[in-house]
Amino acid sequence: MSLEDRYRRLLAWYPREHRASHEEEMVAVLLAGADAGRERPSARETFDLLRGAFTIRLRRAVGAASRRHWNAAFRLAALLAPIWPLVLEAGRAAAYAGDAPPYPEAALQALVLALPYGVIAFLAWRDARKVAASVAWGWTVLVAGWSELGLSPIYVVRDGVLLVGGAGWRLVLPACLVAVMLTLAPSSGPARPEARRLIGWAAALLAGVVVSTRIPLPAAGFLPILVLAVVAVRSPVGRRAVLIVSPLMGVTLGWIDDPANLPAAAACSVAVLAVTTWAARTAATAELRS
Repeated sequence: MSLEDRYRRLLAWYPREHRASHEEEMVAVLLAGADAGRERPSARETFDLLRGAFTIRLRRAVGAASRRHWNAAFRLAALLAPIWPLVLEAGRAAAYAGDAPPYPEAALQALVLALPYGVIAFLAWRDARKVAASVAWGWTVLVAGWSELGLSPIYVVRDGVLLVGGAGWRLVLPACLVAVMLTLAPSSGPARPEARRLIGWAAALLAGVVVSTRIPLPAAGFLPILVLAVVAVRSPVGRRAVLIVSPLMGVTLGWIDDPANLPAAAACSVAVLAVTTWAARTAATAELRS
């Protein structure tokens, strides 16, 4: 591989539009400054090129257009947050009811667990963000109280197998994340997609949850995330919304099955929400000023 080819490989880290305008000029300058016979870029050149690529990408990531995307994405994520556990519990209920033999106790209690999220999702979709956040915080406090008392809101065992439930703390962090996202959403409130589109997304997720319960693979629980990602990847707002919701999806799909993972899951959730909240609120402030 020639020195020019190695330079071009480093320049591949730059955005495509930047390369289209400046790649040939940059390669010419780099080759002109290189010593005769040298076959590899120097460590200083490699560092400078990678730093330049990172700087340009970071500048674009926090640019005006991107900030608007983050604002819309956080508002959308605040709406999707209660829908995710609602669909997850509804999918579990369908799976328990469809088992042979069926487990009606587990199905009924999974639906009871989904009910608060259904109320929260409806309030959020109706632009009643403050009321939705209040209900979410109330549900969080209730679940935390159950956990503190050593009780479980959902606890169904059949043939020695725990179908639903376990320690209440498994439900505290997801409920808290839903409440936090609704509280931190920009003041204009969560985005409100048309009902047909929202129902379509929920149906796709529900199908993914039900199918994943029928696949005897350890990673089958991540199938709903794949469904959501496929739906969202087509737009910059959708991709950002998936990132914002990812901590919630992770903790509901097994990140905190082991209590030892709780601090790491909480720290990851705080980091993602802190950065994305800053990006969304920066955009909201910029829009008010303009």
